[in-house]
Amino acid sequence: MATTKLTVKRGGREEKEVVISAGSAEAQSDTISLNIDYTNIRRGEAVMMLEAIKMRILSASTWPPA
Repeated sequence: MATTKLTVKRGGREEKEVVISAGSAEAQSDTISLNIDYTNIRRGEAVMMLEAIKMRILSASTWPPA
């Protein structure tokens, strides 16, 4: 199963701040898992970080993004 991990640290709001690395296997195929450590992250910050990930995926010239 091919997987990709997209990571953005707190405060990351730009696609260049999204790090792409090898992902880990999911229990089922065709799945997206999202883990948020919300200890110090507010809802608005989480949404902005997700927008950065979205832009990184959309701006990638290949699929899956590398």
